[in-house]
Amino acid sequence: MTHYFITSQIDDYTSAIEIAEIQRLHLFDDLGQQAYIVTKNHVRNAAETWRKLGIAGRVINLFQYFQGRQPSGEPIADTTTLIKQLTNLPIHDNVAWVDGKVRVQITMAGSEIYYVDYIDQWGFTDRRDFYEGNRLSYSEYFDDNGRLNSRAYYDQSGQVVIVLRYHGGANNQPVLSLIMLTHDGRHLQFDDLDQLMAYFLDCLAAADDDPRFYCDREDIAVKPFKLMQQPAKRYVILHSTFTENAQRNGKFYPYVKIISTMTDKLTGIISSTINEAADVHARIPGTKAYTVPVSYLPNERFNAHFDFSKRKPYQLIAVARVTKLKQLDHIIDITQSLHEIFPYIDLKIYGYEDSTSDPTTVNQLHRSVIDNHADSFIHFCGYVQDLTTVYETADLLVLTSQYEGFSMAVLEALGHGCPVVSYDINYGPSEMVKNGVNGQLIKPDDTKALFETIKHLLMNRDLLKIDSEQAMVPLHKFSEDAVKQDWLQVINEK
Repeated sequence: MTHYFITSQIDDYTSAIEIAEIQRLHLFDDLGQQAYIVTKNHVRNAAETWRKLGIAGRVINLFQYFQGRQPSGEPIADTTTLIKQLTNLPIHDNVAWVDGKVRVQITMAGSEIYYVDYIDQWGFTDRRDFYEGNRLSYSEYFDDNGRLNSRAYYDQSGQVVIVLRYHGGANNQPVLSLIMLTHDGRHLQFDDLDQLMAYFLDCLAAADDDPRFYCDREDIAVKPFKLMQQPAKRYVILHSTFTENAQRNGKFYPYVKIISTMTDKLTGIISSTINEAADVHARIPGTKAYTVPVSYLPNERFNAHFDFSKRKPYQLIAVARVTKLKQLDHIIDITQSLHEIFPYIDLKIYGYEDSTSDPTTVNQLHRSVIDNHADSFIHFCGYVQDLTTVYETADLLVLTSQYEGFSMAVLEALGHGCPVVSYDINYGPSEMVKNGVNGQLIKPDDTKALFETIKHLLMNRDLLKIDSEQAMVPLHKFSEDAVKQDWLQVINEK
């Protein structure tokens, strides 16, 4: 039996989903279950990131799988020697010139080659070779408009094993039109990456007597699950809500709509909370619904003592991606009002700023803080991977989202003795936060009640101290041992 956790990629900007997968790897190790993370996208030098994260040898990437593993112990080619082998043209300072025109240009990544451009006599870039560890990984070819028309991936002997062909689409953008794969002595053809991904998963399944696949990102694995030919157990893990308004009768997200039509292909749907699992079962009755939290707290955390005297009075934190869904304007406006009562109040917001997907919200929030001269006590801190010190020194975590699939931030904050004030939304907060025990739940979007609750707690530090000391009381079902039992229930079910 082998377990495969499927996602897009694991790179230097590790997201909460991939962190949850890494945690799950360690948990499955403790359970004596063989498990790997499976990634779809090619990421240059991802192996170095995997090494830093302690998961070297635990990730199977689609492209690397068909390219073949790099021979262990083989030395990295000398850069100077490699450059001399790239072309018959003389290269000086990483550029080859002919009649005053650049014909070859090398781009470096530190002391190694990143990519090499080959340019024709009319100045068009015809080919770009990408290297990893000074070994040729793949090549891109371009037409006269500079548009990508093919990409070729090589195995360790330099033979092409995957070719992706592109044709022109709207706004002169390349559109993938054909994939050709040489594998197992056959020449195979696919129309899109979902078909290639399905074949890849079938290869993994065929090599195991009891394969188990877990989709952590619906856009990566749901369609391939439907296309797979090999018998295998297939689960979808929901990291967000399954309907657009986080209500049982809400409109399905597009990939959940697909899931609802392929119950014959799925073994189960796994939610992080009891409430969502019940709602999923009601809306998609043909598939088994399980409850397994996407994250957990180490057992030893339940014996930890967090010194309340080390907390900075009036320090508020929000841990959320800067998007409209998170409604950070609520806590920003409330903090500005509280500043008139508590001159030393401070709000720090930790999370990615989605300036590409939601630039309006990002710009409006920053402008609001600046226009109200609040930038001395309201700070956008960006993404920080380890928030341990933040959680252990803040007075309160405040959650103002419209909805959540779980909220790892709430669990992590409480796991470090930081009380939480949150809107009582689906799904997650109500299964971790108990009024008067480790924080307060507020009616969604009731900013007046949120303001009064935070003000009351900041005025009564004895209450904050009690909430901090009791932070872990409702969390035993999120302990490492409890989540192991949840997984064993999934694993052992026939």
